[in-house]
Amino acid sequence: YQFDGANVTLPLFGTLSAEPASHDIEQITTVRGGARAIDFDRSGGFTIDSVSKSGTNHLRGEISFEYQGNDMVAKLNSGSLSRYEQDRQWLTIGVGGPIVPEKLFFYGSYYRPESSRENRANVYGDLPDYQRTRNEGFGKLTFTPISSLLFNGSYRYSHRHDKSSAFGSLSAPTTGTGDESWQKIGLAEASWVINSRSHATFKWSHFGLETSGRPDNIATVSPSNVIGTQLDLNNLDKMGLFVVPSTIAGEDAYNAFVQQFIDRYGYVNDVGVRTGGGRVGYASEFNDQDFFRDSAQFAYNITFGGRMSHDLHFGYQWSKDKEDLLRSSNGWGIIEVPGGRFAPPTGATQPAYFQATFQQQTTGQASPIISEYRSHNIEINDTIRWNRVTLNVGVLASQDTLYGQGLRKDPSATLTGFRAQQGVRYEMYKIPFSKMIQPRLSATWAYNDTGTIYASYAQYNPAASSLPRAASWDRNLIGTFIDAYFDQNGVLFAANPRGSSSGKLFVEDLTPRTIDEYMIGTTKQFTNRWSGRLYYRYREGKHFWEDTNNNARSAAFGAPPDIAAKGDYIKDLSQRLAEIGSGSTYVIAELDGAFTEYNEVTFETEWRGERTFLSGSYTWSRYYGNFDQDNTTTVNDANIFMGSSFIADGIGRQLWDNREGRLRGDRPHMFKVFGTYSLPWRSTMGAFFVAQSGHPWEGWSSEPYRH
Repeated sequence: YQFDGANVTLPLFGTLSAEPASHDIEQITTVRGGARAIDFDRSGGFTIDSVSKSGTNHLRGEISFEYQGNDMVAKLNSGSLSRYEQDRQWLTIGVGGPIVPEKLFFYGSYYRPESSRENRANVYGDLPDYQRTRNEGFGKLTFTPISSLLFNGSYRYSHRHDKSSAFGSLSAPTTGTGDESWQKIGLAEASWVINSRSHATFKWSHFGLETSGRPDNIATVSPSNVIGTQLDLNNLDKMGLFVVPSTIAGEDAYNAFVQQFIDRYGYVNDVGVRTGGGRVGYASEFNDQDFFRDSAQFAYNITFGGRMSHDLHFGYQWSKDKEDLLRSSNGWGIIEVPGGRFAPPTGATQPAYFQATFQQQTTGQASPIISEYRSHNIEINDTIRWNRVTLNVGVLASQDTLYGQGLRKDPSATLTGFRAQQGVRYEMYKIPFSKMIQPRLSATWAYNDTGTIYASYAQYNPAASSLPRAASWDRNLIGTFIDAYFDQNGVLFAANPRGSSSGKLFVEDLTPRTIDEYMIGTTKQFTNRWSGRLYYRYREGKHFWEDTNNNARSAAFGAPPDIAAKGDYIKDLSQRLAEIGSGSTYVIAELDGAFTEYNEVTFETEWRGERTFLSGSYTWSRYYGNFDQDNTTTVNDANIFMGSSFIADGIGRQLWDNREGRLRGDRPHMFKVFGTYSLPWRSTMGAFFVAQSGHPWEGWSSEPYRH
């Protein structure tokens, strides 16, 4: 996602973090497939860019106000246990004009959206009112000292405050949280038309997103991993976030133990009976999470030739993505009631009746984890035109370096070269240029004046990855979750770091995540008013990285014989960890046989009349595979780890555990129609319609895979 060419995609996660500012956008472009080696496109999906408005020689402005009351929205009869009445309003002001006519221009805007929810309620009754307010300003200068030079500079600042948000349908009124975010986007760019055949461009951008989240209610207790610590069983709703247990058929001893907590903390169902499964107490976490990206790029274009012409493009880009993360738990964090149902935890001889999970940073080691992802990209592209044929030949070469925190170089460490030391930045993993050569090839034949046939091949190595943080070594010391286990009287008898949440080693010589894309299509101008396009696209994803148990290929995890025969991912992991001094038994590996396949057939058509414009499209697609990045949490398309998700984390989550099939992002049928009509009094009216099939359902449970 780009705004004025500045990458505003959330670093490390790959989702849209900048809230759209459509009032500032003058033009928009989208590349859905067949990307060339221009503009450093590594997304493997789509790339969307925009051009913001600029001032002109005329002073012009606009102001708008929109309001949407709760009674202006259709009532939703979905069976949801949550309900509220929402009012929304938006204020937008924009103005632009000359500072020095013909030379220097300005544009500025102010945006204030507000949202409030009243009469909120769920199964626990009334909830606090919710309020969201955002103030955003944007300023831009455009300078043309001479006709061959153009300079643009802009800055965007946005502050958003949420009060009493994040209530689930089964969450008590005391579990709310508040959030704040500050977003800053700075951009400077220059364009120089050298002569009639060549031009050069330069662009620098800075992106910052600083966020802060805190519980509405603060616990007065502090967690501890000291054996013998007493958990206050009489006030579990004041110790942190308490997950109310539910009874399980056939588990008589367990049911007898948990019934007392259901009677005290459960919600009242439709027949007046206390029911488990809810959440009471206080929100579990404080979160201070800041993201930054700095980028600089240069490009040069030259055109030459006669009957056969060449448009040559050369470009270089450097970028650095960074995250600063500091988290701590509210009281004991999350408290659950295993009720003695499971085997004793590691290192213990008795089962746990209560379990608390909290951030180790809460115990006093409260320094942020700083992670970085740096990239160098070089691109060369030649667009060759000869008669009715256009060929595009290009290549994008990339080098990525991942930086973590918590290791220092030590030549005496012969296996790894590192020793553990808190707060020290280290080079975690480097993917060289030789492993990320991404060809871009395409051909278009205009067989007559009204029709074309085209085909393309493109390879992408996406840069989005959460591994600089997820595998960072300081997670052993300051970012690890601690699982604390208590007996039936609430006495702590064991406290273990959660293995999958600590620093991890990479398997050597990994092949980077790769998307191969093939496309073929045709366009046709049927009449001077009616045109259409038909194309087929195939995408294949492979070489997916994930954190997983080093021995995940073993029979203990149900691995098929051909995979089990490969053995551990890192044969000498225990010796390496002993040399460093700490670490996780999880490693970063390429999962055997991980793949995705996307097939698509799309037909698009447009018709333009004297006053009417109509556009329609239909897409059939099939998204298939065994690596479902969008289905690793209960919420699709959330900011979830890429490379360190739930995938391959234990039983039931391995790729051979019935993972292959239609993926969550699958939408087999999509139909769209858009139209506008120009009215005689210099106004237009329009309508938009979309019909889309839903995603497949998939349950996540480890129960069928327990030994």
